[in-house]
Amino acid sequence: MNPIDLKILDMLQTNSGRTAKEMATELSLTTTPVYERIKKLEKAGFIKQYVALLNTDLLNKNIIVFMNITIKDHHKEARDEFVQSMESLNEVSEFYHTSGSFDFLAKVRFANIKDYRDFLVNEVAAIRNINDIDSQIVLEEIKYSTKVAL
Repeated sequence: MNPIDLKILDMLQTNSGRTAKEMATELSLTTTPVYERIKKLEKAGFIKQYVALLNTDLLNKNIIVFMNITIKDHHKEARDEFVQSMESLNEVSEFYHTSGSFDFLAKVRFANIKDYRDFLVNEVAAIRNINDIDSQIVLEEIKYSTKVAL
């Protein structure tokens, strides 16, 4: 990993649709070395995947809820079953094991509060081993980025 590799990663984070030719021009290189570096970064696992970031307002999915969850049983089997159940829920876009007052943090998006309530009552409540859920509804998204500072 050298400064050119870091610059390529930074460029791809900003716009993964850029061509190797466009990046080569900005980096004062030819296309082939840039293309080869990208392939090397992909193979090494630095680039996991390419995605499209969608406009949640246009898709009517602009209600964000963070769910702080504590579980009852922390033994491996019970914990793993809980994690698998949460991971299987399509509405969960991010899911973390955390330290502090809560064991897990899940991020979900919905069109409205009723949809969240239905999800909470019908989907999440059916998962065994949940002790408590503290829901935080986002009032305003101030900063959102998928970019990793390099």
